Formats: sequence, C-alpha cells, structure tokens
Amino acid sequence: MAILVRILLWVAWLAGAGWLWHAGVLGTASSIALGALSLVVFAWPGSIARRRHNELRYVDMGKEPTGFH
Repeated sequence: MAILVRILLWVAWLAGAGWLWHAGVLGTASSIALGALSLVVFAWPGSIARRRHNELRYVDMGKEPTGFH
C-alpha cells in the first residue's frame, strides 16, 4: 500500500509540474528540474531502521531433518 501511495504522489507531482509548465508559470528548465527532484524525493529508499524492522529473519531452531537417521 505504501508503494502505491508513493507512486500516486509521484504522478501527482509530475502532473502538477506539467500543468505549471503548460500554464506558463514555470519554464522548461524549471519543469525538468522539478521532474528530476521528484525522482530523488520519491525514489529515495526508506530509512535503514524501518527496512531492518520489516525484513524476514532466519531463525535456527536446532532441529534436524526427519528421515535421515
């Protein structure tokens, strides 16, 4: 769900920058710079602590496979 929200925010950002360029508020270079900034902001990975918290971890239970006695 968080990835979908990030993608929707990114598309809204680009649409806003495109609309401002089309309306003549922003120049071409400014619009391209906003597009590049959007990639930096929305493609930036989450914090390391959050990624570590959500990752799967292997837990060794100390059991041997059955059938190999």
